[in-house]
Amino acid sequence: MGADVFLMQHVLHGYSDGEAAGILRNVRNVIPADGRLLVIEFVLPDLFNTVDAELEYRVMSDLNMLAVTGGKERSAAEWRELLPQGGFQVQRVIAVPDSPASIVEGVPV
Repeated sequence: MGADVFLMQHVLHGYSDGEAAGILRNVRNVIPADGRLLVIEFVLPDLFNTVDAELEYRVMSDLNMLAVTGGKERSAAEWRELLPQGGFQVQRVIAVPDSPASIVEGVPV
């Protein structure tokens, strides 16, 4: 039961850290030990030292998530903190060319 790869696209940003960790724990309960979790989300920089249209788009999405759902966009460091709360370890964060989204790859721990 389950799949080798679980994919979530623009899901977890709509939830607080606690709620997102609960969703991740549900996935962890059914994913095989050698499975992969791919989370496609905007990944914010740890430090904002420049402003461009792409970054502005991701920041506005962050504000929208906060105001509407109580969620947020996360930095790579925040993903590295969140995934272990759900039973995963971040393997890598992959920038997607020509897209404001990135892929956060996690493995079960």
